[in-house]
Amino acid sequence: MQKLYNNKYNIVICGDVIVNYLMDNNRKSQTDAVLHSYNLMGIVEFPNRFGLTSQTAIDNVFIDISTMGNYELYPLINGLSDHDAQILILYKEQKKEKECYTYTKRKINKYTIADFQLNLSYEMW
Repeated sequence: MQKLYNNKYNIVICGDVIVNYLMDNNRKSQTDAVLHSYNLMGIVEFPNRFGLTSQTAIDNVFIDISTMGNYELYPLINGLSDHDAQILILYKEQKKEKECYTYTKRKINKYTIADFQLNLSYEMW
């Protein structure tokens, strides 16, 4: 992770991590501790592996939700294996443009008043 991590890039890690994210256990806590140190968080909250008597979420997707913005994650039942796939849709955030204001200031002192009066004297009313 140290070689991959860079603040300039968005990282998405996905795959069969063999950690059941439907249950709290020591293995999940250890995996989360390492990934959280890189601001990554598991986002799969539904079963994606089905046995005869069990359901687990051992396939996960890890993203930095603070920089990725909005996302959607769906299960995709493919019927090819005992693991279902996931579809991740990342929405690109639109950066708000800063509002720009223009202010006009006039410096008023005895010199600017004299200049104003001089310019007025040239006007043909």
